[in-house]
Amino acid sequence: MVPFGEAVLLWRLQRGLTQEELARRAGVPRPNLSAIERGQREVSLKTLRALAVALGVRPGVLVDGIVPQEEAGGLSREAMERIADAVVRNAPLAEPKEQALADRLKYLVGSRLRAAGPVTKGSTLRLTSKGAARLGRVSDRAWLSLSSYPKAVIESLVSRILERGR
Repeated sequence: MVPFGEAVLLWRLQRGLTQEELARRAGVPRPNLSAIERGQREVSLKTLRALAVALGVRPGVLVDGIVPQEEAGGLSREAMERIADAVVRNAPLAEPKEQALADRLKYLVGSRLRAAGPVTKGSTLRLTSKGAARLGRVSDRAWLSLSSYPKAVIESLVSRILERGR
């Protein structure tokens, strides 16, 4: 379970929506949505319902802080190969959800590699551990959105990216 704002953020990212798209669908000003996702703004029941409808989830899912893990673990081996190749080659993907995941991985792996230093055997664990150095808001958001995936999926993707990037 996560705080309400993080749940909204994770569901938005999982659905492949930008803040602007979700704000438009829910009828909420984009700056307000940004503040909600950061946990800096309370929401009315009307706003809660609008966000839930726009995200295609029950309001209780957001209030209870339930993240989209069930669907996140469903990456096939072929999908992981496509995503890893796209990250390394900086190539676009046809599937929006795969592209969103590739974009977050690209940013996060690049940031973690710069912070962690040279890549050595076993460095994948350092790249995927929650104790890694704090690198800024964009990196934190990338990490947060990836945290809805099972650890094994992220470790596998990072390993594939590192193998191909050598």
